[in-house]
Amino acid sequence: MKFKCEQKELIKALNIVSRGVSARTTLPILKGIKITADSERGKVVLTASDLEIYIETGIRAVCDEPGEIVVSAKLFSDIIRKLNRGSVFFSINEEGTVKIENGTFSSTLQGIPTEDFPKIEMIQGDGSVSLEKETLKDLIKGTAFAASIEEARGIITGVLMDIKDGIITMAALDGFRMAIKKEPAEGVREEQRMIISGRIMNELGRILSDYEKGTDDEEGESSEEIKIAVGEKRVFISMDETNISVRLMEGEFIKYEDIIPKENAIRVEVDKKELLDCVDRASILVKEGKNSFIKFKIEGNELVITSRADEGTTRESVVISKEGEDIEIGFNGRFIGEPLKGIDDEKILMLFNKSVSPCLIRPLKGDSYEYLVLPVRLQTTGE
Repeated sequence: MKFKCEQKELIKALNIVSRGVSARTTLPILKGIKITADSERGKVVLTASDLEIYIETGIRAVCDEPGEIVVSAKLFSDIIRKLNRGSVFFSINEEGTVKIENGTFSSTLQGIPTEDFPKIEMIQGDGSVSLEKETLKDLIKGTAFAASIEEARGIITGVLMDIKDGIITMAALDGFRMAIKKEPAEGVREEQRMIISGRIMNELGRILSDYEKGTDDEEGESSEEIKIAVGEKRVFISMDETNISVRLMEGEFIKYEDIIPKENAIRVEVDKKELLDCVDRASILVKEGKNSFIKFKIEGNELVITSRADEGTTRESVVISKEGEDIEIGFNGRFIGEPLKGIDDEKILMLFNKSVSPCLIRPLKGDSYEYLVLPVRLQTTGE
């Protein structure tokens, strides 16, 4: 195997495939990245997998000799990131030693044969769904944070993606909050329903962000379209030179629609940025354990946000428009702040019933997103 490629393009590819390298495994092969030199297509393909997610991405290269080898993902990435801009030359000898050259720099890495590296056949076809990269990125950003991170919680560690009637709906919940976000997908009529691990969904979001950064100031144009094809046990995502295969979770997702309150006695209209800034400041003093909450006191046309800890207190108010009775209610500051960070609207609706009932966050019009946050029981203390 012998090829030459540009350091800048190689780093972009590494940013993408590194998301698939296993962090928790005793198998050396899963800690590696497979490098494949394709002389016929004039490209090099990098591949990584932890068995749940499989990522491959290609870059332009001058390939004098085809071949493939697996190298340590950490060592390979650390070396490439430290190289100077410009061409990087690679070659491999009969013993499987990979030589890397860049200017006056030269290094060798011991390679691993590729026989035991995971093999996943990518599928595409008439049943695939097309959507914009930004659409998928917004859906992930607006929901994946609410999936449970406790593996023992089963299906709620996943994120539901439901494609129906030209609308993509994603939903996630962890028992304390729930996130639902919808985006139109023009031309999409194929009904699909899948559950993907929240951890993997967050990695997909990071890949999309890395992809966006990697296309800055580069020649040529990057396609804005993503294709999604669902197999029996895996979902396949394709964009430009990158293909991703993700294992689907098995089981029935919770009927999240039934959790949403049908009636709301108290309606509050508030500026989203002002509220988020207040929540962020109030959360500075909030810590795990005793008094690990912030309090909302809604009275008249004012929302007062307070927090209390052994180290001190905070108090701040926001002007609101309210319908219904006054209310005092407590929340985990992070559970309120996270959904607000994913909302672009200037103003939002916060809907309440009682101090022991969940808060529902919605847009002023429509149902493009819905966030449900359970309250915490307030302790009887002064401000």
